[in-house]
Amino acid sequence: MAKVPQQTVEVVVDKLGAHGDGVASADILGRRQNLFIAGALPGERVVAETVAKRGDGLVANLVDILQSSADRAEPGCRLFETCGGCALQHLGTQAYAMWKRERVAQALRQRGFDAPPVLEPVLIGEGTRRRVTFTALKRAKHVTLGFNARSSHDIVAVDHCPLLDDALNALIAPLSEALHGILDDGARARINVTACENGADVLIEGNASPDLKAREALAVFVQNTPSVRVAWKEEGLAAEPIAQVAVPLVYLSGVPVELPSGTFLQASVEGEHAIRDAVLAGVGADAARVADLFCGLGSFSIPLAQQAIVTAADAVEAPVRALERAAGRAGLGGRVVAQVRDLSRQPFDEAELSKFDAVVFDPPRAGAADQVRYLAESRVPRVVAVSCNPATFARDARTLVDGGYRLLAVQPIDQFTYSAHIELVAHFTR
Repeated sequence: MAKVPQQTVEVVVDKLGAHGDGVASADILGRRQNLFIAGALPGERVVAETVAKRGDGLVANLVDILQSSADRAEPGCRLFETCGGCALQHLGTQAYAMWKRERVAQALRQRGFDAPPVLEPVLIGEGTRRRVTFTALKRAKHVTLGFNARSSHDIVAVDHCPLLDDALNALIAPLSEALHGILDDGARARINVTACENGADVLIEGNASPDLKAREALAVFVQNTPSVRVAWKEEGLAAEPIAQVAVPLVYLSGVPVELPSGTFLQASVEGEHAIRDAVLAGVGADAARVADLFCGLGSFSIPLAQQAIVTAADAVEAPVRALERAAGRAGLGGRVVAQVRDLSRQPFDEAELSKFDAVVFDPPRAGAADQVRYLAESRVPRVVAVSCNPATFARDARTLVDGGYRLLAVQPIDQFTYSAHIELVAHFTR
């Protein structure tokens, strides 16, 4: 962000922006401009100081609250004002839920849905996150491990995060200690940690491949902590397992599934179950043949296979093969037909879609525009969309509805607590 001359202004906050910042406007640098003020809430009169340019407005630091909102809450974490991990701890629960719901409804209204059927969000809450990405920096023989500060590359050190489950919090101290013998002075790394059923899975994203001393330190870390694998990933290369005592396992609807290094997994068990239950409700109990597109590890394929023959497809081979193996061990091998297929380049066409009673799709943030065009032309009776991006979901929903589908309901699910992110499950019918 480009710096601007500092100017102190008194403003009334109009709304919360897409990032959870308070949005106000003021005459600055000769014209009316939007101000994005972290920590400010709608209706509040505040004093703010401009610090940088962002998009079509200016970032401003909150200096003082002259008149506070009735929706303001006391943040539960002492690091809230500096850590960039959370944006909305200062917002009361009811107003927070309303804002999350409105984010989804507004995205749909922008695509022409006048009265979008958006339900009250499911709030997952604190202490549930089973995966996390830390940033680590070694400088002058000291390692700082934590999260990026707000709008900065500085790192806020953490020794406990209220969002994480106990297993992840317990690893912060030993992980920080181990990094002393692993990182070179001045080195920066991203540390991805997933709490699995049989221990933690750690993936370190760094520059140079670790030397012998670092590899020995990682082996000691795995032996002395409740972790089962540490892998290292250089930019542009596949992850390399460094030390492993067991294959990391996660349970999807009671079925053990091997977790390939770096594979996407829902952020919490509770969130996964909420999304799964909404998907099953949208598919219905009478669907005999279902397609699970962008299937990943099979969070939906496995429970759907209890009632239907499932065709599962995704572009990344490792999770698809893990799903195949898990389904075979669970006696579902004949009910889950998995294939590696890039659905953005080779979407299922009308002929392929015609055999399904329902289709589920859960694409990356960019959405599934190519696949949805074929769906809109198909005769599939029921479609269930899962999304982590309201904007691309609304675009895809518009395509489906213009093709003859009806949007029945949209269920927001908030497992990224206190952040601006929101996930959703939507039900469509012909």
